[in-house]
Amino acid sequence: MKKITFLFLLTGFWAFGQDFVDVTGNLPQLSNSFAAWGDYDGDGDLDLYISGALNANSNGGGLYQNDNGSFSLVTSSGLPLYNLGDAEWGDLDNDGDLDIIIMGFDGTNGDTKIYKNNGNGTFTSVNAGLSGVYMGDVDLNDVNGDGMLDIAITGFGTPNYVNLAKVFINNGGNNFTELTGLNLPPINYGKIKFVDFDSDGDLDITLNGWNNAINNVYTKVWQNDGSQNFTELSLNLPQLWLGDFEWGDVDADGDLDFVIIGTAGSDSEAHLLINNNNTFSEDPHFGNVTGAHRVSALELADFNNDGSLDIFISGMNVVGSSENIIGKLYENNGSGIFTENTNENFEGAQYGDADAGDYDNDGKIDLLVTGADASNTFGVTKLYHNEHTGAVNDILQNKFNIYPNPAHNIININNFDNFDYTVNLTDLTGKSIVRKTTDGSTFINVTSLKPGMYLLRISDNRNSFIKKIIIK
Repeated sequence: MKKITFLFLLTGFWAFGQDFVDVTGNLPQLSNSFAAWGDYDGDGDLDLYISGALNANSNGGGLYQNDNGSFSLVTSSGLPLYNLGDAEWGDLDNDGDLDIIIMGFDGTNGDTKIYKNNGNGTFTSVNAGLSGVYMGDVDLNDVNGDGMLDIAITGFGTPNYVNLAKVFINNGGNNFTELTGLNLPPINYGKIKFVDFDSDGDLDITLNGWNNAINNVYTKVWQNDGSQNFTELSLNLPQLWLGDFEWGDVDADGDLDFVIIGTAGSDSEAHLLINNNNTFSEDPHFGNVTGAHRVSALELADFNNDGSLDIFISGMNVVGSSENIIGKLYENNGSGIFTENTNENFEGAQYGDADAGDYDNDGKIDLLVTGADASNTFGVTKLYHNEHTGAVNDILQNKFNIYPNPAHNIININNFDNFDYTVNLTDLTGKSIVRKTTDGSTFINVTSLKPGMYLLRISDNRNSFIKKIIIK
């Protein structure tokens, strides 16, 4: 396994009050780009796959192995370099290590393939019969509850040059079949995600983009009845495209709210829809959040470790004749009211991606931004290390006993003083897996989770702390 090592040094001016430091080093500056964090080598930290256009004639990027915060380009990984695509890590063959699905434009056609992890830093392409697409999105989750990861894809398909949105069921043995009876509309420049928006224990589908069937923008939820029969719902969601969306419990009431950016015409928009027993209403306090489109990016994670989900937005903000590339962090006060952190100096990008993840395992969510500059001429890639100092509060931490760790079935959380607090179990990218509020001792069932490292965040109305959890 041949590697080229890049040492990421802290660079740039350290401004008073800044928590995020530019540690980009020699990562390639890419446009029409995308990235994905994943621990492919099983050593407990996040590695990086990134790909996009270096210039008009060639693509760049690849697999970067993380070794204590120093990243090495694995030149013999066997992974392709595409642009206008997406990638997602997941154990698709249930052999205990992370494989990766990659879709994008290879210079001639769209392509979508699974790359099996060989366990030695190399990957082998698997012919799984998936639709080749680009200018779209891919997501992985177990939609039918059989213990294997299924695939959702949307994008511009080749060689027939039609837009599509499909779900493929994992039958094992690298055999995938399209989910029959699911007639998702053809979507261009779209996003697709599995999510249990109604908290009924099965995965629904959220689809967003340009719907060619109606020649208009589109944002809809397709509800799962528990038997993989999906119904398009008429929820009050903003109809946008060329943006991004995320689900998360931003108001800490136990259900998933909906954040979306994009455009319905020319101006950029940003919306927060609060979930009220599976009906949605616009949050009136969200008007100060700046929208973005032109393939913009949205990340929802607890960046300042206060127990609440914050928002990062990257992309082109358009209002009338004014156009500006933005990279903005909005912090949540705990009840869904967001205020911009103006101390930070992020470089934003259009036609790209943003990915949050704790790459150095210090309990703080770091951030990668990639895409094109304002003129759509040069590539941008920035890795920001989170230096926030309020990660652990010893006073609060001493009031809990958390065991066992490592865990296999149950994590017990004993609260000695029986006060109100919130528990949020996340993966290393900051994605919330279990979130609950209680006033006593509680537990989390982790039987269904993949082995690896997770972050347990506990907070009350004043303090918070994070504990690393190993699941075997």
